[in-house]
Amino acid sequence: MLTFSVDALIETLGKFYYVLVYGIGIIAVCLSVSAYQFKHRTSIVVCSSLGQTCWVIYFVLQGDLVSAVVCGFSAIILALLSKKDRWKWTAHPAMLALYISVFVVFSLLTFRVWNDIFPLIAGIFMVIANSRSSEKKLRKFALIYCICCLLNSITKLYAVALVCDVFSLVSNIVSMIRYRDKK
Repeated sequence: MLTFSVDALIETLGKFYYVLVYGIGIIAVCLSVSAYQFKHRTSIVVCSSLGQTCWVIYFVLQGDLVSAVVCGFSAIILALLSKKDRWKWTAHPAMLALYISVFVVFSLLTFRVWNDIFPLIAGIFMVIANSRSSEKKLRKFALIYCICCLLNSITKLYAVALVCDVFSLVSNIVSMIRYRDKK
């Protein structure tokens, strides 16, 4: 089982540690929330990938390796899926099964407490959401992803992530209404 302690880092950086953690968290919030407001799938996926990269740093600094691992793999998978139109193999069902398997294996290796299940489920739905061809389907599956992230933030008391998850959920719902079929 992998573990990570941030005590030495907090001791070394002092108050700057909190500035660093929350600064990165705010950048991640901005990217994560704004991702759903893009109209086209590729823009949504690229912005989400950048946001996930920031979340990796945030969660590592918080000492939560499960969430960091899930966000790290999410960023890589999102980068691959952003090229889905050019690289057809990235969205092949076998690749989707591989992505999900990677989430499960590495999440289980870093699993510490019962609520570590939420980042795992969120990662699975992130893969499903971003592998969809239409923005409408992407947003529907991303709704479940947002709810799992919200539950992770609530149960682990991550203030910055909680704000992000609430706004991401609202942003996703707004985008579903904004870009709905008006027939």
